[in-house]
Amino acid sequence: MLEAIPKRSGAIDLVRIIAVAAIVAGHVFTRDLTGDLLYTWHVAVFFVLSGYLWKPGRSFRTELSRRWRSLGRPYLAGFVLLTVALLPMGFADTPQRILGGLYGGGAAGMPYITLWFISTLFFTALLLRLIERLPLALQWALGIAGAVAGWIWGSALSDTPLGIGMAATSLIYLLIGDALRRVRDRVRAPALTGILLIVTGAALVATGLSDFIDIKQGHYGTPALSLIASAAISTGLILLAESTVRPGRFSQVCTLLALPLLTIVLLHPVFLWTPWPAWPTFAAAMLVPLAIGLVALRTPLSPWLTGQARLRRPPAGTAR
Repeated sequence: MLEAIPKRSGAIDLVRIIAVAAIVAGHVFTRDLTGDLLYTWHVAVFFVLSGYLWKPGRSFRTELSRRWRSLGRPYLAGFVLLTVALLPMGFADTPQRILGGLYGGGAAGMPYITLWFISTLFFTALLLRLIERLPLALQWALGIAGAVAGWIWGSALSDTPLGIGMAATSLIYLLIGDALRRVRDRVRAPALTGILLIVTGAALVATGLSDFIDIKQGHYGTPALSLIASAAISTGLILLAESTVRPGRFSQVCTLLALPLLTIVLLHPVFLWTPWPAWPTFAAAMLVPLAIGLVALRTPLSPWLTGQARLRRPPAGTAR
């Protein structure tokens, strides 16, 4: 399949792979083990990446169309598949679970626990596109105001339909990623800078100065410090990956494995119902949806299951 994959940054895709593995681990293993270690950055990094990869100047209509294809369709497909998996379980509260899934956001319980991430990212990208033409200082004022709102009214914002309220609190992460994009060419020692940022963020967490972040539950940690820790680790991972992953086969493999990551995000909660020990559950929750996504990439179902265009083998003799 490597000959058919799109040309993307394998370094960025490696960051995505690491982050999705961290999300799955955060659900499989106990919060005591993963809370401080993973929750501070494993979701926030996707919002930072969206800002880092931001394409200035798109119309709102184009943004809406692109986000619908990459996030909206998989959201709908994921809801249907998770409901199909839920119905045979025979839970007494199945109707309430489905209603919670339809409402989305922080109200969505098992197996719909990751849908909020997709819808919130969708609305946050649209929000940034709406304010993109404002002066940069005003954009940041709105982002900071959203972060402050999260520290004060986090739970209320997380309980909004489809998690739309969390777009206000997540905007700051897209702005941080966009800021990194603007200064990236001026970072002269990206590997060292990345390591220092990761160490700084980890130190804030390890010393207890920064509490963990759980955006879905409206918990944004320690005001200012948790945001700094989260942003430092996220941007540090990007810089470190870009400094170490070079064009070539490994980079291509990273991209191939990253293409169906949304399938893992959507479907891995089903495996949390298994009675297996944690590590086998983690392996199954990662590998089975990954396999489904890789197969789907070659079929018309790919846009719905992975958010990616169907992979087609290039014509014989086409240069890569």
